[in-house]
Amino acid sequence: MLNNKAFLGINLDLLENPKYKNLDSRAMMLYALYADRYSASMNNARLGNTAFVDDMGVFIRFTNELAAKVLHTTVKMISKFRKQLESENLIKIVREGLKGYKIYVYPVQQTPNDVELLLPWKNHTITIQKVTSDWTITSKLEFCKKLKLSSQTIDITVKSQRGYTCDPNGNTSLSHSSLSHVFLNNNDLDDNARTRKENEIQFNQLNKNPYHSLPEKIKSSFVDVFGFITKPMAIELHSLISQSNEDMVNYVIASSKGHKVTNAIAYIKAAITNALKRGDKCVQDMINFYNENVKNAFTGRKKKPAKRFMSEEEVSAMVTRDEEEMRQNDPEFYARINAIKQRTQAKKFNRPMIPIYSLGE
Repeated sequence: MLNNKAFLGINLDLLENPKYKNLDSRAMMLYALYADRYSASMNNARLGNTAFVDDMGVFIRFTNELAAKVLHTTVKMISKFRKQLESENLIKIVREGLKGYKIYVYPVQQTPNDVELLLPWKNHTITIQKVTSDWTITSKLEFCKKLKLSSQTIDITVKSQRGYTCDPNGNTSLSHSSLSHVFLNNNDLDDNARTRKENEIQFNQLNKNPYHSLPEKIKSSFVDVFGFITKPMAIELHSLISQSNEDMVNYVIASSKGHKVTNAIAYIKAAITNALKRGDKCVQDMINFYNENVKNAFTGRKKKPAKRFMSEEEVSAMVTRDEEEMRQNDPEFYARINAIKQRTQAKKFNRPMIPIYSLGE
């Protein structure tokens, strides 16, 4: 029966060897992922691709996020399993840049002969034939140099593991010109090289600072009103210019001078979005809308008079008026209040005088 399934193999020595008795089973799965990726890097190195080879040997790149997604766990657990593998000398991790890592995968130690196997199957014990390879870093670099200098065609037969290779039997012949590239350039695969070149051009264009490609009047207006322009701001300004036009964006920036705007990009984006929804196509349409709807609405409002404090004469007149009104409406209450007022004034004037003695010379 034809089996088209793909399997991820785990080295049984990880289960049998007492050296790895403290190793978590999920850490073994992680090592199997690393080992599978390592075989791909090794195959690329044999084909002349030096992208995954340095002075320490062949390495892989495998992010914790991808490993967590594949093994259905968290990034924190992947970090824990990776430390276990590193403590058992199964992998070595070297930092590359701020967030990148190189992972070097080392072989699993074979189970000693005196250890009783937990899985004593007939196919467990296999014959291992050790082959010493002369494919060192120096020989590999010399091989690549010869590919570039030699005009002789070198034929290498590569056994494919999948059924979408050039030849129905899974074999393809590589020339020296194809080995100097990552993609194979034979059998109608030249489109890969062109696509890769176009992607590199687009990538370089994306990596350029978008501030430099902004129109000069946009840059001068924005700096004058809001201050410096960051890279995310420049990207948003490019997007707004493509949605409307350069003059409309510049008008919104210039007209916002003097206003208290906390988020410049959000303010400009809202103004352009509203203008496009109204159907404005140029700056004059935006000016007409402002004069007809916004400006008149603000100028038609009546200004409230400023608050003014009363003078001492006005306060005295108001008190006298209130007392007279109280005397006419409620004479008894007025008489009681007036009596209290007179007693207060009498106490004020009848207070004993405190003598003040001058100090002698």
